[in-house]
Amino acid sequence: MERLGRITTSLPDLPIDRRMTYGAMRRAIIGLPVTVSSAILPDGLWGCYDDENRVILIDRRLTYTAKRCTLVHELLHWRHGDTGCSNDRSKQERRARTQTALTLVNPTELALLERMYEHEWQIANELDITTQVLEDYRSTLASA
Repeated sequence: MERLGRITTSLPDLPIDRRMTYGAMRRAIIGLPVTVSSAILPDGLWGCYDDENRVILIDRRLTYTAKRCTLVHELLHWRHGDTGCSNDRSKQERRARTQTALTLVNPTELALLERMYEHEWQIANELDITTQVLEDYRSTLASA
């Protein structure tokens, strides 16, 4: 069986954590062998990773919260050596979404916020994540 992408054992760990803002994440990854740029992306695409050029593009029209989540998601595609864009049901996409959620959500903080707020958008706002990342996190817990 042929393995797609790079062997990832030699790549550095991502120097980011859930407490960082989008700007802090951008500064923290400056030394990594991947370039992050902003652009106006087509068809509602928030971000993409081009493995051939090792470039992550993030739609410049997004909020900083959405950019933060998209950056982590695309960095995980880079970290795993994923090649090209894939559909929402691909194994690579599911893995990136799951790992993004696990990276950005603090379970203790989430439990507290769930007692404080009744709407998902309020919880997501407090965690500085999108409601999609929150849904992905809950789906991950439900399937475990």
